[in-house]
Amino acid sequence: MTVTVPEVIVRYYQLSAEPDIDAFVSCFTDDAIVADEDRTYQGPAAIRAWRERTTAEFDYNAIPEAVEEEAGGNVVVRTLVSGTFPGSPVRLRHRFTLRDGLIGALDIRP
Repeated sequence: MTVTVPEVIVRYYQLSAEPDIDAFVSCFTDDAIVADEDRTYQGPAAIRAWRERTTAEFDYNAIPEAVEEEAGGNVVVRTLVSGTFPGSPVRLRHRFTLRDGLIGALDIRP
């Protein structure tokens, strides 16, 4: 089965390599939740702070390797993340829940 990757996920990965935090945050709904490194961030201000902290602490690249659609419509992207952080490189699973063409939830785990 071929999975068509939604445009907002393509944009998320493109913007993850760019310094434009406003454009990055615009990929998410106003009440979006991001779970990463045992923390949860909800809403634009928290997601902005998460992105600012992450980019200030580390240089990294996120390269999608495989995409699958789960029952219920979630999209899981297996991603190779490498950079200046302990344990690099690492393969992570990004589970996207989409709503109205934007990311409503993102769960990042090993």
